Amino acid sequence: MNIRQQLRQQRRQPHRLSAGAFTLILLSSAAHSEFSSELSSELAWSDAPAALSKAEVQLQSEWQYRTANTSFNLQPRLRADFSDTLYAEQPTSRTDNYPAGSLHSSGPLAQWDNLRFDIPEAYADQYFYGVSLRSGKQQVVWGQADGLRVLDIINPQDMREFNLPDAEDSRIATWMLNAHIPLPNEQSLQWLIIPDLTFSELAEPGTAFAITSPELAPQPVAGVTVNRLPTRRPEGSAWEHGLRWSAFLAGWDISASYFNFYHDTPVIYRTLNTDGNNLQVDVEAVYRRSRLFGLSASTAFSSMVLRLEAGHTSRAFFLRDDLHNNGISQSPELATVTALDYQAPADVFVSYQFYQSRILAYRPQIIRREISTRHTLLLKKTLLNDTLELSFFALLNRDYNDGQLRSKISYQLNDRCSLWSGADYFFGDRAGPFGQFSSSSRFLIGWKNAF
Repeated sequence: MNIRQQLRQQRRQPHRLSAGAFTLILLSSAAHSEFSSELSSELAWSDAPAALSKAEVQLQSEWQYRTANTSFNLQPRLRADFSDTLYAEQPTSRTDNYPAGSLHSSGPLAQWDNLRFDIPEAYADQYFYGVSLRSGKQQVVWGQADGLRVLDIINPQDMREFNLPDAEDSRIATWMLNAHIPLPNEQSLQWLIIPDLTFSELAEPGTAFAITSPELAPQPVAGVTVNRLPTRRPEGSAWEHGLRWSAFLAGWDISASYFNFYHDTPVIYRTLNTDGNNLQVDVEAVYRRSRLFGLSASTAFSSMVLRLEAGHTSRAFFLRDDLHNNGISQSPELATVTALDYQAPADVFVSYQFYQSRILAYRPQIIRREISTRHTLLLKKTLLNDTLELSFFALLNRDYNDGQLRSKISYQLNDRCSLWSGADYFFGDRAGPFGQFSSSSRFLIGWKNAF
């Protein structure tokens, strides 16, 4: 089977999304259900001598129950990190990224110090008249870019380790209705209704991956008092919704998408106030709405795959170097990714991506550059009948000449147990979005066992 046939076969398979759970049915129908668990642990040491930056243990389970036309899935998870570096010493218990007082919150169900219990996925699949409906807490993946978010913005992210976790692990599943509607001639529609306004979870101030880049976080000014106001979340029934059309035409997998959404990180507004001889800056974080129009296309030829992706955001928000307009400039933004994947001989995989983002209504006061450019390179090699995998990932951000290098070696001991080791290295200007974590480069080891 050639690469083009594989692409077509993958496109016809159901999307691996995540959605709604019915615990009572699962427990009361144990004879018709399946249960599995996975215990894993990962340790990481930072650049500083003997500095343990991560000591995480995770237990994740999965219950499944199936009938003729319906299947249910519930995945509880218990996580603990004993390094005290992913959590602040005096945590702020920041909860504004989760809906307050909601029975359908996507946040932790319980948290004690560095121990957290949550349900990453909980969903029900139903099929009728050719329509596939997935309802509940789920992930939805739009776009094909690796490590670069252009269209893949349906779910918020857990950013307590910045971009280091795999995308599937960093996405925060949210409650939604997700319908796939087949159309003639290898076409389909996907319709999303998302009442759950959960947003990205950022690293706490003072932790290893707290945001400090002036492009992303306002910088304090000596002698000026900062007054932090409560974060302003959307009010009322401000739901998100999206529509995506997909087709296979003339050898191309193509899609067009529309998403009416809230940005997953809040906009930081700053207002200068004077009280006699004292200066004070009021800082207020506000979640703002926008619209995304996206296109993606991919095709295969010989042993190569060409991927194209573009997204136009109607309202993006950028920090200014002054306090005019409350320190924020608003502009449409156009982001594109051009990628080439090559399956080389001897089980070697090579992938290159070229990313650009353009601020369409640029002003000189905006801290970010008008055109932001990034390059990525991914190399993978499998050995020993695919039980041993070597991988290397490099990202260069031309704005600040900063970036990251990531290497990993993983070994599959048997069907249930695997081991891995690797290194994450950040470099470049500390003002850059990657260089800010130069002191958080790390070496890591881990293992995983299924039972």
